[in-house]
Amino acid sequence: MHALIDFDWASYAFGNATDDEYKPLAWPFVKSRIDGTINKIVEATGADTFQLYLTSADKSNFRFETATIVPYKGTRPTEKPFYYDRIRDYLVKRGAIVIYDREADDQVCIEQRIDMAGATEDEYGTVICHVDKDIDICPGWHYNWMKPDDGVYWITEIEGLRKFYKQCLTGDSVDNILGLFGVGKKSKLVSALDDMDTEEEMFDHVLEQYTKRLGSYAGQFLLENGRLLWMQRSADDIWELPK
Repeated sequence: MHALIDFDWASYAFGNATDDEYKPLAWPFVKSRIDGTINKIVEATGADTFQLYLTSADKSNFRFETATIVPYKGTRPTEKPFYYDRIRDYLVKRGAIVIYDREADDQVCIEQRIDMAGATEDEYGTVICHVDKDIDICPGWHYNWMKPDDGVYWITEIEGLRKFYKQCLTGDSVDNILGLFGVGKKSKLVSALDDMDTEEEMFDHVLEQYTKRLGSYAGQFLLENGRLLWMQRSADDIWELPK
């Protein structure tokens, strides 16, 4: 098994690590935590090999230009953690690949998809390792190291699509992507997708809810949100309205 590790998380999780007096931890301790996390991921997934991925620190990510309703990631603080640059430099020295034009999220999905389309669970040779629920849109093996008790889990194509269309309804507050006002994760509009087994049903349901709220602008708003939320399967994969 080959572990595809989206490790953008590390620069933030360990970047502001402090002691009891709120002073930054010594770098050797921070580096040790990073190494320990990587080792635990590899051990938990039973991976023989692994690859780390980071999103470039610039704004080459296509989503920044795609977002016109509200700025993509516009609510995030601009100040970077104390060890942000040092952690990224260290990870690059450890072989991390820096991804431009898209995000590390997309890249791990692209790598998982290569030569694996239509493969069964037993035939998959990669596992996506992450802490981001958005990546569960991508079919295949997954591991969330913040939820180790869940172990390695399998996402089918239809489960991935269901998660995607649910996000089209709820939006994503972390990335500043607006869904439909008042529609949360526990909304009946969201849970209704659990009983749908085709993308056509899911799309029709989501478009209907957008149309009720936005009228003739429904398609425009859904297209933008879908493109922001969709995890790419290939380098030129841009989400389009199914019909």
